[in-house]
Amino acid sequence: MSVLHLKQSVVVKVIVTDKFKEEYKTELSKQLTAAENKAKELRSSLAKLVIGSAGMKDAAYVESLKARIEEERLMQEALAQDIKNRISEVDKLKEGDLFPYTVIEGFVDVKEGDDIFKKTMGTEVVIKDGIVISIKEE
Repeated sequence: MSVLHLKQSVVVKVIVTDKFKEEYKTELSKQLTAAENKAKELRSSLAKLVIGSAGMKDAAYVESLKARIEEERLMQEALAQDIKNRISEVDKLKEGDLFPYTVIEGFVDVKEGDDIFKKTMGTEVVIKDGIVISIKEE
């Protein structure tokens, strides 16, 4: 009988504890600082480009660079806002809440007669302070 080894998405949910909240907020704060610093660097780069481009003959090239830098800056600022929203969401969590933390890729074996949708979707892992509490497969 033939067997296929397929990718599947596995939802990881966390049982909220004070330890989780502290560690996750620390991780998010680092990401926030990185996004804000990148946006600041891009603003600086844009200012330098504007000053340095005075008198350049290829205006279209300069405008193209400006647009790319501005687009990246806006993406970093949107990322920073998203991270701030997640920090706020974490602050509202109560101990014992079930929080959808991430989705990871896993693999599953599928053979003839299996329901492919049940095999490849609906898998969930519940953890508490990094320890697997349960694995649910549809």
